[in-house]
Amino acid sequence: MTTRYSRRLALIAALLLTGALLFVAACGESETSATAVASETTTTMATDPASSSVGTSGNAAVKGMVDNPTTLTAALLETMTVAEITVDHPKLGMTDYRGVLLSELFTTLGVQSEATTLVMTAADAYMGEVPISDIKGSADAILAIGDDGRLSVVIPGLESKAWVKDVVSLEFK
Repeated sequence: MTTRYSRRLALIAALLLTGALLFVAACGESETSATAVASETTTTMATDPASSSVGTSGNAAVKGMVDNPTTLTAALLETMTVAEITVDHPKLGMTDYRGVLLSELFTTLGVQSEATTLVMTAADAYMGEVPISDIKGSADAILAIGDDGRLSVVIPGLESKAWVKDVVSLEFK
């Protein structure tokens, strides 16, 4: 229990810091205003996680039926337990992936028991919808981190249309 709580706190702290740094970099503000920006970003992220760079490659907004809505980035995922897997892609054959297992991510995000579906949206507006029970049935299901920092959902055992690349949104319904 303490480990899960610690991981959640570390995830939230990393998100807040990442959001503040991205905001400062995007606005071109000086270092002296970083403290003010960080407190503004904290408020924004806590109330509206979809407000921080969602819709762009390398950022995935997590929303819907979760206890900890947030925006995931490759840098944030790298702070978690990263797995390396080799799985049979429906179109590409045996392929190597590295990222965070969806089972661990679901726990960290606090996916609510009432959630039955995961809707994944890609940067090009492609949407994939998968029953959560199908994802839980795949021990190697992973949110993969690409070499370019883009995030992809990999779910062995399902058709390629369920494998969404360049994910910018994960919505639990």
